[in-house]
Amino acid sequence: MRSENFPVAARILPSGKRQHLQALYGFFRLVDYAGDEAPGNRGALLDFLAVDLKRAYHGSARIPMLRALTPTVAECAIPHEVLVKLIEANRQDQQVRRYPAFTDLLDYCALSANPVGEAVLHVFGRAEPPLIALSDRICTALQILEHCQDIAEDFQQDRVYLPIEDMQRFGCAESELVAAGASTRLRGLVKYEVDRARRMLDAGAPLVGELSGTARIAVAGYVAGGRATAAAFAAANHDPLRVDVRPGRRRTFVEWGRLYSLGGTW
Repeated sequence: MRSENFPVAARILPSGKRQHLQALYGFFRLVDYAGDEAPGNRGALLDFLAVDLKRAYHGSARIPMLRALTPTVAECAIPHEVLVKLIEANRQDQQVRRYPAFTDLLDYCALSANPVGEAVLHVFGRAEPPLIALSDRICTALQILEHCQDIAEDFQQDRVYLPIEDMQRFGCAESELVAAGASTRLRGLVKYEVDRARRMLDAGAPLVGELSGTARIAVAGYVAGGRATAAAFAAANHDPLRVDVRPGRRRTFVEWGRLYSLGGTW
């Protein structure tokens, strides 16, 4: 996830919670680097991360970021099977380059995005099944928005996260994903995906009302970042090829305040 959708360094959070979130974010970024950017054999690197993640749960990790993660997984009781999913998602990225249907993309998001929210709920001591289900909707929506932001960048790595069935419905060819600007067809497709993500955000937003204190502040921030990103897409006429679509700080703050005060019902 992009940093603007995962504001772990918010100064208003207590230092303990902030340190746990920063440790998690460091792990997330390390795994993404191994799967997306690292030179050499990425599969072997992901295998090494999987081994060292196990070591982190026994206090013997070798990689500094995983050593930093050890107190977090211990104090917050984050199950190993939650964090290892993120490594599995990046392994999948080495093999799977296209997603035939939206349901296939949802299965991928269950590995690549949803564990992030579940881990955050563990940090705040609220990893309860009904709340995890709401968090999954939020995290999947944020992942879809990120895919829409990164269409050209992903295609340059021979990855397309827009479902094939949706591309066919809108008559979009893959060659359109790296043009100087989005075609009318592609803008229609992006709007379709962004609107779908916005509905998923709205479906998960009641999670804010189920939380209190710093947990409510943090989760409202994640949802606000997603809503502000959707608004940025609309302002850019749903053209992420011509415009670097990013959520505005003011819009994010306004969304954050509304979500926090209304408990996600707005």
